[in-house]
Amino acid sequence: MTCREEILAAARVLSRQHAEGTFSMQDIVAALRAKRTQYLDITIRRLVSTQMCVNAVGPEAGKYPDLERVSRGRYRLLK
Repeated sequence: MTCREEILAAARVLSRQHAEGTFSMQDIVAALRAKRTQYLDITIRRLVSTQMCVNAVGPEAGKYPDLERVSRGRYRLLK
């Protein structure tokens, strides 16, 4: 399973656990750590904050339109 796939699986679970359907970066990292992911925290954080986030900034921003940053450190699943 790729890092992105692991993040999406965790995001689906986390979004159902919160009334507003959002989750934090730390929630994602902790969920993947609990599943004993092979990926480093920095890799997970980079994917969530840049490549998977539609409203991120930078050359790799929004490569995968999976998440939206709704406030500082809070994200929601788009799919």
